[in-house]
Amino acid sequence: MSEIRLQVQNVCKTFGITKALQDVSFNINKGEVHALIGENGSGKSTLTNSLTGIYQKDSGKFILDGEEIHPKNQVEANNAGVSIIVQELGTLDGLTVAENIVLGHEDRFVKMGIKNTNAMNREANALLKQYGFDRIKASDMVETYNFEDRKLVEIVKATYFDPKIVVIDETTTALSQEGREELYKQMNQIRDKGNTVIFISHDLPEVLHMSDTITVLRDGVYIDTVRSADIDEEGLK
Repeated sequence: MSEIRLQVQNVCKTFGITKALQDVSFNINKGEVHALIGENGSGKSTLTNSLTGIYQKDSGKFILDGEEIHPKNQVEANNAGVSIIVQELGTLDGLTVAENIVLGHEDRFVKMGIKNTNAMNREANALLKQYGFDRIKASDMVETYNFEDRKLVEIVKATYFDPKIVVIDETTTALSQEGREELYKQMNQIRDKGNTVIFISHDLPEVLHMSDTITVLRDGVYIDTVRSADIDEEGLK
């Protein structure tokens, strides 16, 4: 029997008069790619943004490996073991590639108030090489790279510290086929380590191909969770 990684319990979120999430509850297991699907406005991104500290839920609980988490921002979510690759651009202009990768964890490279930039760049370059992205250089300003390369930097940023859960929110739409294949490889590696991917995509063939489990949301309401092997595109519509 699969071991539960994340319990989503009675989560609610409103924006003004809009009920973005209405008492949503379901479980996500260890060692799986768990897809969230639904039309625009179904609550997929609202849920994962609440999980990763981008939004603050109104009520309900996120229980990760048996302990409730309350991230107030993405750094706190990272520290709890949850990261996200967002749909829009997730790297910051004015920072180097290395500074973007370690953002929120810069203290690892600070001693007596002095930042060891060389050590940070060495580690970031080693990570980029490990991922096969060594054409991207740690010391370069991130804005010198195109959108897709910046997405590759985000993949490193979101996964290098071996998080328990990685949220991938509509990222594949911004990538070429080569970029998608690299992301798929990372998703499989995360799952094979026993960790979890929460995968949001409107591409149903992609969802069925990459996921183990699918949860359907509609108008902020939980509808169902199914095994990917037990359903087809028609059944998901």
